[in-house]
Amino acid sequence: MQRVIMRAGWTIVGLLAAGAMTVVGLNLWVVMATHDRIATSPLTCQSREVGIVFGTSHGLVGGGSNPHYQARLDTAAQLYRLRRVSNLLLSGDNRTRYYNEPMTMWRDLRARNVPQEFMTLDYAGFSTFDTLVRAHKVFGVDEAVLVTQPWHLPRALFIADALGLEAVGCPAISERQPPGLKLMLREWLARAATVGDLYLWGRKPRFLGPQESLPTPVLSSHSSSHPSSSHSSDKHVMSTREDSVTAGAGQQAAPNRDVADGVEVADGVDVTDKENAADTPDPHALARQAQASLLASLPGVKQALLQWLPVRSDTN
Repeated sequence: MQRVIMRAGWTIVGLLAAGAMTVVGLNLWVVMATHDRIATSPLTCQSREVGIVFGTSHGLVGGGSNPHYQARLDTAAQLYRLRRVSNLLLSGDNRTRYYNEPMTMWRDLRARNVPQEFMTLDYAGFSTFDTLVRAHKVFGVDEAVLVTQPWHLPRALFIADALGLEAVGCPAISERQPPGLKLMLREWLARAATVGDLYLWGRKPRFLGPQESLPTPVLSSHSSSHPSSSHSSDKHVMSTREDSVTAGAGQQAAPNRDVADGVEVADGVDVTDKENAADTPDPHALARQAQASLLASLPGVKQALLQWLPVRSDTN
């Protein structure tokens, strides 16, 4: 009986050791596969059109503000001010009417002077996996900068890689409260579970929903002052606000209006069609001729009417 107990004990120890080694090995895989795409601070974050901000509770269980939440919003606002992103996708949990992470983030970013047109809300970001799947498949994001804590970024980037979403990490550093042992242990287990989600049991998002579109980027330009900027990252720089306005004005001005004639003339006639156009009667010219003929005939019509109608006397 004693041998059986000892054998069972050693079996349990062996399984625990194997499990621990597996967790350590998977963590090393996740970290090594993503560490070179994580910036050291928000000032060195690369530019992308979209910044994905991961939601979390704004308050702590024991009361007070969650420093990790505040750090994420501070970093997101800083990316906007530095012109590193053109749209902030705020993704979080809104499973009940009394808990709304995206709206809370939106409200607090507005308090940080981020205009509402630069923010898009995703109410079904129930997890890191759900947030990234929906960003890629629902909102059509192909490239993004991920905004969250440094210890969370490896797992988020690893998921993005598996989904085909090209991403870089921008760390939201919570200086007031570094991650404790309990939080890091949870993250180590989550990284290992993520590998299983992606490559073993084919995890699906809780809610995918119909496709949605992000607003057209309107930032003037991304900052080129950060050290990591290079010629290869220039493709991520958005067009200037002035260029966007000019382009829009050009599209609206395509049908120019001739003030003198009051005739709408379309610009941009193909050169090869000019000869054919010259042989084709211009309907606007015909209309002008008919109008001129009508105006020229009005005096004669007026004279005929005066002769036919009785003359009114105002001497009574």
